[in-house]
Amino acid sequence: MEESKKIGKFSNQDFIIFGEDFNRHPHALEHVLRPLFSSNRFIWVETIGLRSPKFNLYDMKRIWEKLQVWIKGNKSSGESRVVPKNIIIVAPFMIPFLNYSLIRAFNKWNVKRSVKKVIRENGMKNLITITSVPNAGDYVGIFNEKLRVYYCVDEFSLWPGLDLKLVSKLEKKLIDNVDLICATSEALSLTKKIPNKPTHIITHGVEFNHFNIGVKESFSNPVKLCYFGLFDERSDQKILLAVATHVGNCEIHIFGNVVCDISLLSSQKNIIFHGKVAYNDLPKLISPIDIFLLPYVRSELTNNINPLKLKEYLATGRPVIATALPEVAKLKEYLYLGNTSDDFITIVKELVSQKRKYDSQKTVNYIRSNETWESKANLLSSLILAEL
Repeated sequence: MEESKKIGKFSNQDFIIFGEDFNRHPHALEHVLRPLFSSNRFIWVETIGLRSPKFNLYDMKRIWEKLQVWIKGNKSSGESRVVPKNIIIVAPFMIPFLNYSLIRAFNKWNVKRSVKKVIRENGMKNLITITSVPNAGDYVGIFNEKLRVYYCVDEFSLWPGLDLKLVSKLEKKLIDNVDLICATSEALSLTKKIPNKPTHIITHGVEFNHFNIGVKESFSNPVKLCYFGLFDERSDQKILLAVATHVGNCEIHIFGNVVCDISLLSSQKNIIFHGKVAYNDLPKLISPIDIFLLPYVRSELTNNINPLKLKEYLATGRPVIATALPEVAKLKEYLYLGNTSDDFITIVKELVSQKRKYDSQKTVNYIRSNETWESKANLLSSLILAEL
């Protein structure tokens, strides 16, 4: 199934969006809709996650953050968020234990009540709903929308820590309720496809000017390698450890939230975890980097994904070495593919010794011309317009 090249753009349209918290961290749904913000009106409904919370530091912190939002309205962790004028944030109180029908019924009632209030107050009509989260299956279709879209970014039923049966049930309900499905990978487009409903591929894009940090004339000493983005169970720590151990005189810099056990790497002196960094600060922090590494553990889950950060890496203009996942391999002309630790080690060494040459201009030209979020927003617009 090929990605369509049609171009279209919405204006003066009212949308309801069910997704992650707005402007909390960069995510695909927010990126692909951002080019539409200035010319349309949006109700952005911040939903709770699919996973039931546990009594650990991360979950307790998230519960506190959500409580702050519910109590203070359009605030997060005590600080005002930057929200475009055409977006109304709705953060209804919701209970996270979705296994219980009574709790889901309460959440549905409160979401419906909260959103309808905003619709009435702002005279919104002829609504289009877009969601990227399966639990929106309980809410999509209850606002008399003229079109309902599922923007599928992941195979949530395979995520560690989630209830497979519950997620599958919620997603099936969502798919039954929508009119159009857009998936970020070919694998997802095939598994979500159902008869008589169009399914299209919209791969992830990139904010090109944000990440294009320019070509380096020579490698650093020590050579600086980098992984940025969420660091979780999908990240292949064994490959990173092997590179750190067997590539002489190198440093591996890791920027982003860490949500898994990193004991395998934490004692390695030339692997530096910088923690979470602001999206706007990232280009400056990665500007000294020579080579970007994107190693994934191969699994059914990772075979379904189209890594959001892949095109961000490519937009830098620096060499990229990545695990040959199906969606990654489609861009083999613009990066280096590896499946084993030895592959990554060999490629790094050959790049540093200049046995391999990297055509930065070719990659940058392709990404800038074909893979921006503006182009993805135009594609999404044209697909929706075709259904109206």
